[in-house]
This record gives sequence, structure tokens and C-alpha cells, in this order.
Amino acid sequence: MNNLEKLNSDISLYQSLIFDMDGTLINSEIKHHEAWNHMLEAFGFKRLGSDVFYGFASLPGIVITNKICEQYQSATPEKVDPVAMNEYKNEVYENIYIKQAEAFPFFVQLVKEAHARGQRIAVATSSRQHEAKFLLEKAGLLPYIDTIVSGDMVEHGKPNPDIYLLAAQKLQSKADQCLVFEDSVLGMKGAKAAKMDAIKVFDGHFDCEAIIRADNSQS
Repeated sequence: MNNLEKLNSDISLYQSLIFDMDGTLINSEIKHHEAWNHMLEAFGFKRLGSDVFYGFASLPGIVITNKICEQYQSATPEKVDPVAMNEYKNEVYENIYIKQAEAFPFFVQLVKEAHARGQRIAVATSSRQHEAKFLLEKAGLLPYIDTIVSGDMVEHGKPNPDIYLLAAQKLQSKADQCLVFEDSVLGMKGAKAAKMDAIKVFDGHFDCEAIIRADNSQS
């Protein structure tokens, strides 16, 4: 048995699977980056590279906006208003960029196979509930998802464990019965804080050859 076969076999042993959405199930992470840059240009900032936005991954939008205002300078400082900037970013994302996002085929298949095995499936995303439902429905994944926990349902976002613990509660599973799929460092930290095993993913594929255990061991 090769490493991928063993990994797939290990995945099948968990009662419940919890998936991040943006950048994990769906390539919407890069579409968020495009919406952020659209907004930044409108408010007099220079465009930022994807490496900067990946550093902000899994943070709430208003937190990202505040960090941008603290770390970067606008050519039109009189226009700088973090709340207005965040609202504008959300508007252009929902009206333009979200419609361009597509699911990663590898993970669509994985979700369908897990559902067929009888595993329970949650999506735990920092995105808002209506955005998650739109993207999951567009990807044809809604029938396979038992619950969606979005960033607007918890007080503390990733890397806090709240979103994963709520997902586990809704799936009626204990933490050690759940496996998390995440593409961000903050997301992986949140899974560890929730005492859940996890798999790091990137660009529609596994980014590791073994499950990362909550106690930091691998197998």
C-alpha cells in the first residue's frame, strides 16, 4: 500500500469529516484575493500579492481590512474607512468574483465517496453563510453536506477552535472522531486547538502524505 492509499484508508476510519471551504473545497480563495485588490484600488491602495493575502487566510474580513490599513498606505488617505472598505469588498466579491469560483474535482469526489460510506460531513468556513451555500450549491455539493458552520455563527474565528467544535457538535461527534481538511496555517492551528486530527491541503490536493495528529504525531 502506497502513502496515498494509506491516507485514503485512514480517512475512511473517521466518523465525521470537517472541510474548510475557500481554498480547500473550492478555488474561491484566489477570487477573494481579486476582490480585495479590486477594493484596494478603489480606495487608493496599491494591489497586494497573493502571498500577503495567504497570510491573512481564515481571518474575518473586517480584521483583514484593519490590518491592511495599519500596514499599508493609501494614496488617498481621506478615503480610508475600514468598515466601508470591507463592505465594498464584500459587494464586489458577491456581484463579480464569487460567480467565477469552481470546486476542486479531487475534493468533490472525496466528499461524495465519504458520503457514500456513511461518514458525516461538515463545512467550517470563515465565509458568511449565504456565500457558503451559494458556492456549495453551485458545486453540486449541498446534498452531501450535513451542516455548514460559517464565520458569522461563532464569536471567535480561526485560529480559535470555536468553528470546529460547533461543527462537531452539529455532527454529533466527539473531537477525536473528526478529521479536518484545511489549506491555511491559521486553520490548521484551529484544528489543533480543537484537539482534532487534520490534513493540510493546497490547490486542490493533499499537501501532506499522512494525517497530522492533534498531538503532533503522524501516521
